[in-house]
Amino acid sequence: MDITDTRAGYKARLVSPYINTTGKCLELFYWIRQTPSDNVETRLNIIVISEEHDEIKWHSVSDLTEHNPRLYLRLRDGTNRIAIEGERSQKRQFCALSLDDVTIMDCDRFGKMNKVHFKNVTRTDEHAKMTTIIFFL
Repeated sequence: MDITDTRAGYKARLVSPYINTTGKCLELFYWIRQTPSDNVETRLNIIVISEEHDEIKWHSVSDLTEHNPRLYLRLRDGTNRIAIEGERSQKRQFCALSLDDVTIMDCDRFGKMNKVHFKNVTRTDEHAKMTTIIFFL
């Protein structure tokens, strides 16, 4: 949401299709600004929408940020849609919210690393150097 003092209370949503969220986690990075910074009302809401269209506010953040902190949370089991909602202050204040790198995947895959070994082919002797490259899945 752009920094502006118009449309107080306005909401914007990014909504996933229905997915099996059993064993899944959500990770994203966010940034929240509001001026003046007292009594913060600008919010980032994570909402789980069931197949019966019930909406459950799963998590809410309203802390103003200097940098882009990470939000990581386990999602509700079942078949659900996930809505990431930005909510403006109810007052006419300058406020903004941004998201980056939204990921939904199996919780046990976050932070996993694979090691791949490559043999240095530029040497022809038996003591060829091994190089290890580590990358995140």
